Amino acid sequence: MPKLCVALDLDREEAYRLIESLSGYPLVFKIGPKLFLEAGREVIEVVKGYGREVFLDMKFHDIPNTVKLAVEEAEKLGVDYLTLHTLGGREMLESAVSARRKTNLLGVTILTSQGEEYLDFIKTRFPSVKELALYLADIAKDVGLDGVVCSAQEVYEIKRRTGLLTVVPGIRVSGDYGDQKRVFTPNKAVSEGADIIVMGRDIYRSADPGKVVERVLESLGE
Repeated sequence: MPKLCVALDLDREEAYRLIESLSGYPLVFKIGPKLFLEAGREVIEVVKGYGREVFLDMKFHDIPNTVKLAVEEAEKLGVDYLTLHTLGGREMLESAVSARRKTNLLGVTILTSQGEEYLDFIKTRFPSVKELALYLADIAKDVGLDGVVCSAQEVYEIKRRTGLLTVVPGIRVSGDYGDQKRVFTPNKAVSEGADIIVMGRDIYRSADPGKVVERVLESLGE
C-alpha cells in the first residue's frame, strides 16, 4: 500500500502541534534541514513517540567519509529513511551503503524544482532531465541504495527499470505549485508507481490538515 509522507517544513512548535494532530493517521513524517537544525534529535523522538516513521531529509552530498559518518549517526537516531544526492558520485554512495544497517537510504535524482534549464547549468550530455534522472536511478540500484527520490514524471520508468522504493515529492491537490515545476496529484503519482508520496503545504496550510490527510489516504485505499 502506498504511504503518505507529511513534510514538516515548519517551526518547532508548529511542527509539534501538527504531528500531534495527525498522530492517529498512518503517516511518515519528513524532517528537513530547517526543523532539524532548530529541534535536533528531539523532533525525531517526538515522531517516534507516536509510533510513526521518520524520514530525515538532509540530502547529503560530501566526500565519502563524511557521508559515511553521517549515515552512522542517522542509524543511531533510528531514522527510517535518509536522503543523499546521487550526484555525489559512486564512491560516496558506496561509502554510505557500507554504513547502512536498518535505515533506508534514498538517492535524490533531480529535484522537482529543477526543469530542463538545469541541463544547461550543469552542462550535461543528457538530452532531458528525465534521461539524467533515469541514469542516476540506475546508479542508485547498482550501488545498493534502497530507493530513490524522483519526480512522478520519471517514476514509472524508474520503477520498471530498477524495482527500487520510489519516493515522489511535488504532490499537490491544490493549484498552488509554489517553487515546484514537475507536479502531480496523489492518485496520478501512485498510478505511475510511487511507493511514498510527499506532501507539505497543501496539508499544513489547510484550515483542517486532518481532513486533507483523510481525503488523500482514502484515495490511496487506506
